[in-house]
Amino acid sequence: MKNNIKLSASLLLVGFLFLVLNSCGDRCDGLQCRKELGLLKSDTIFKEKNYPLLANKFNVFIESSLSMDGYVNGNTEFKTTIYRLIGQVEANVLSNSGRTYLTYINSAKVDTAKTTSKKFVQSMSPHSFDAVGGNRAHSDIIELIRQVVNSTQTGTVSMFVSDCVYSPKSAVDIDKALAMQRTDMLNILKSKHNKNENFGVLLYRLVSDFFGTYYTKTDKHIPISSDGKRPYFVWFFGDQSLLAVVKSSLDEIMNEEKSDFICGVPGYPYLPYRTIRSDHKYHYVNVKAKSDSLFTFSFEADMNYLPLDDSYITNVDNYNCEKRKYYIKKIEKVLANSANEKYNYKYTICIKGKKKSNVTPTIISMSLKSMTLSLPQWITTYDDPKGTDYDNGYNSAKCRTFGLKSLVEGICDFYNEPYYVMFKIKIN
Repeated sequence: MKNNIKLSASLLLVGFLFLVLNSCGDRCDGLQCRKELGLLKSDTIFKEKNYPLLANKFNVFIESSLSMDGYVNGNTEFKTTIYRLIGQVEANVLSNSGRTYLTYINSAKVDTAKTTSKKFVQSMSPHSFDAVGGNRAHSDIIELIRQVVNSTQTGTVSMFVSDCVYSPKSAVDIDKALAMQRTDMLNILKSKHNKNENFGVLLYRLVSDFFGTYYTKTDKHIPISSDGKRPYFVWFFGDQSLLAVVKSSLDEIMNEEKSDFICGVPGYPYLPYRTIRSDHKYHYVNVKAKSDSLFTFSFEADMNYLPLDDSYITNVDNYNCEKRKYYIKKIEKVLANSANEKYNYKYTICIKGKKKSNVTPTIISMSLKSMTLSLPQWITTYDDPKGTDYDNGYNSAKCRTFGLKSLVEGICDFYNEPYYVMFKIKIN
């Protein structure tokens, strides 16, 4: 597909009358159109300095509680994957002057190791976890998350790795305890947003071989042999623009690992987009056609700052189109951008008029829906709602996590905006 406003080949094939679509070009500077679209203020909001793409600090937090021993007992998949993830972030997200801080964390102690990433991961073992000390017997996952979030300043990316199994002090009234964890997660993010309105979170679910002990909610010890499997979670916290680079950098690894994923970010009041190859201020189309004509037009968008993958962005089901007589025909990746481009116009979005629609001056609004509007299916699938999966011993068919749903519900409660970004096009 060409990346500028174009004629639709499909319309020519079926013999429909098509439109000639033009931008105002040199005849108009776009100010009047942008005023009608309500973009004059938003257009000046997007400044690269407010949305960094390189971090000045990278924090790595590995939970060192007893429940984590089985992931680091030998040369596990867990250790291999964590090493790869750290390396990708250091290579692609951390600035040349930035530093990495490698830390063990549990409910009573945080210990930062003065070593290289390779030695840090290689040395992870039940023995090294024990050497850190602290309260290894009981971990409060929500308090660990609170510590990690509070340590993540603007310009910093924090990575937190944990099994995220909820460990209540009492098994009485579990539903109320989980509701409290959900509220705690919401309040942690709300408090952080007051200090950094661009703060976001990425959460990945992965699976590793596990050789050790699983601890139930009543602290019952369930042995898992060397052929066991258990899920674990990798969290990333930081400015949403930095998380976009994290997401892009890790896509290949996470696809190999067949990981599940959720993105909670505040979204953007404006991202650059245009209807022709020029400056992003062009958000309008001139139409010259009969009123009963069918038509297609396209625009390009820079969504490089969104921590989403291509499959989400190019899925038309993830968009809302405000005008009923228009719909999104398809979204395609732009193959290449000129080296002189100020913005990274990564996607082309094609809008088509429905049958018997009239071409009249109007404003079309299209929004990319947030995945936190409703709980992703994988959360329900992999949540152990009562913490009873292993009451009768380890069951390899159940690779679920007690307390997962309440954590993610807290994320969804906070990032409850209906869309990540909205685009408006004026048809003259």
